[in-house]
Amino acid sequence: MVRAVLFDFDGTLTRPGALDFAAIRRAIGCPQGIPILEFIETLDGDGAKRAALGTLDEMELEAARRSEPNDGAELTVATLAARGVRSGILTRNSRSSVREALERFPTLREGHFAAIVCREDVQRQKPHPDGVHAAARRFGCDAGELVVVGDYVFDIEAGKRAGSHTVLLANGTPAAALRVTPDVVIDRLPELLDVIEKLDG
Repeated sequence: MVRAVLFDFDGTLTRPGALDFAAIRRAIGCPQGIPILEFIETLDGDGAKRAALGTLDEMELEAARRSEPNDGAELTVATLAARGVRSGILTRNSRSSVREALERFPTLREGHFAAIVCREDVQRQKPHPDGVHAAARRFGCDAGELVVVGDYVFDIEAGKRAGSHTVLLANGTPAAALRVTPDVVIDRLPELLDVIEKLDG
């Protein structure tokens, strides 16, 4: 039985493209091939880390002010709620940027999500499964009763490692080959509703 759905935020609940990862990398000197948060952890000295995180926070907030809901995102969350399936968010972003972006949603707000796990909430970020387990505790269910939905390999890896069902959102583009295989690939978020019906069946 599917008790809850755990959504990635940028590029999943929000329309892809608002967050410019290349610009963030240039701003903090992060090389290609190294995840941004993991690169910041390698910087020498607390001052350098704080400065890089401050830059990241500012650029995330700027992107959040430009963000829009992804196609079908609000309808999907509302339909899940009507069916008794709760929704949550698992993101490597800051909580302040998530709150700012949700203000751009016509109907969804922070209170519509039973669990929101941001980078401040767990020490190890996706692809580690810690955030999935933290969300499961807030939902009051087992990780195996969750569906983790995201547009990037880290989302699928985190869900797989936690023992959750995993769904890759392709956003209308050919799904890239990943080093882990999602249980299901969907093109648009509303397709998730049929996926959950089949899982429950």
